[in-house]
Amino acid sequence: MTRRDHASRPRRESLRKRLGRTARRIDARDGCRCVYCGSAGGGTHLHLDHLTPRVAGGADVPENLVVACRRCNTARGAMTLTQWAAYAAETYSLTISPRAIRAQARRLLAA
Repeated sequence: MTRRDHASRPRRESLRKRLGRTARRIDARDGCRCVYCGSAGGGTHLHLDHLTPRVAGGADVPENLVVACRRCNTARGAMTLTQWAAYAAETYSLTISPRAIRAQARRLLAA
């Protein structure tokens, strides 16, 4: 199967591509920085991360999505935000406030 065939299957295109303008507004809301470690775009590949993972019923809505760097997004996997905060503190010495991150995700997006 070619890469193009894989991407053309239903629900296989990137989340950013599916969300379009909304993804760009999420980037702007989060300052184009990882909400967990603060790394910025430059040489860092940024992803959209689900606060409530899809496997736990999380939806592709702005209130459930934040910008995360590849390292944080990959390391988090399907952990809850609270589990991730504890793991990130122990493994990466990051101080993550689940409450503050959820509050940021709920901020209104500029139209």
